Amino acid sequence: MLDSTAIRMQAQPARGLYESFYFRGTSPDGNHAFWLKHNMLRHRGGKDVRLEGALILLDRGANKTAVVYSQQTLDGERFERMSQIARDWEHVALELRDRSAVQIGRGYLAGHMAGEGGQARWDLQVQRSGLALEHFPHDAMYRLPWPSKKLVTRDCHVDFHGSVWAGDLAFSGSFHGMNGHNWGTAHAHTYAYANCAQFRGRENAYFDGFTARVQVAGGLVVTPRMSMGSLHTGGRWHHFNSLRRAARQPVQRLDDYGWRAELGNDTHVLEIDIDGGSPSSLPWVALHYDHPDGKRSVVKSTKFAWAKLRLMRRGGEVEDELFSDACELETLLPGNLPTGRGYVGTP
Repeated sequence: MLDSTAIRMQAQPARGLYESFYFRGTSPDGNHAFWLKHNMLRHRGGKDVRLEGALILLDRGANKTAVVYSQQTLDGERFERMSQIARDWEHVALELRDRSAVQIGRGYLAGHMAGEGGQARWDLQVQRSGLALEHFPHDAMYRLPWPSKKLVTRDCHVDFHGSVWAGDLAFSGSFHGMNGHNWGTAHAHTYAYANCAQFRGRENAYFDGFTARVQVAGGLVVTPRMSMGSLHTGGRWHHFNSLRRAARQPVQRLDDYGWRAELGNDTHVLEIDIDGGSPSSLPWVALHYDHPDGKRSVVKSTKFAWAKLRLMRRGGEVEDELFSDACELETLLPGNLPTGRGYVGTP
C-alpha cells in the first residue's frame, strides 16, 4: 500500500521535483476557511531545495482573503542533513534561519512565519478519521514517471480546533476539512480539481475529483482531457477512475471558476456541477506556482464553491444527491500568466 506520509523529495535527488503536504478546513457555519501549505521544490538539474510555507485565509462574509508566504533555499548538503531527521510528513519540527518554525504531528499543527503578505501564526489540534483515498487505479502510476503529478488524499475528514492568523485576518474555533499530499516532476498543463468534506446533512460523505490535461514526451504532446473522481457515501466508495474511461468522460465546463462533468463506471454515473461564482461574489485567491522546469503557472482557488452531485445507477435511478456550499475548487488554465515575481496574483 502507498505510504501517503513519506517525504518524496528524497526519492529522486537528481530530478526536478515539487511536493506539497497541505491541510484545509472550513468553519461549521461555512464563513471562514484556511489552507495551510508545506511545499518543497527542486529545479531540474539543481541540488538546492526550496522550502515554502503559505497560510491562506478566506472570509466569506467580508469577501476577503489574506495570504502569507515564506521561502528559504537549502543547499543539497543541508537538505540531506535535514531529511535524516524528518523522514515523513507527520514527524516534522523545523526552525529556519528566517525565524520561521513549522511543526507537524499526528495530533497538532503549529508554526509561525513572516514574508510576503506580513506575518502568520497557527496553532491547531488535529483529530484524524483514517479515511484515505488513492486517486489512481494502479499502484504503478505512483511509481512510474507517468503521470508526472501524483496525488493522494491522506485523510478525507480532519477536525481542527485552535487558531489561525495571517496578515489582517484571524480565525479561531473549530474547522472541518482534509489533508492532501501531492508531488511530481511537473504540474498538469490544465486542470480543475475539487474536493468536499462538508455536505448538507451528510456528516461522513466525501468527494474528490479532477479533469486534467497532462504533458507527455517531454512536453511535446498534451493529452486530451482526462477525468477521474471518487465519492464516499452511504459507508462505501464509488470510484470513477478507470484509465480506459478517463479520456471519454464528458466535460461540459472547465473555466477559471467552474467545473461540470459526468463520470461513469460499470454500475453508476456521477453528475458533477461545481460553481465558484466569481471573485466579486466569493473569496478567491490566485497563487503563482513554480514548476521544476522553471516555468510558472497561475492557480486559482476558493473554498466556498457550490457543489451538486447526483449519483445514479446505470438504469437511470437516482441513488443519492449531495449539496454543499463549502467545496474546494482549484483551477489552472495555461492562458493565465503570472504578472509578477510574487506568490500572490489577481483572481
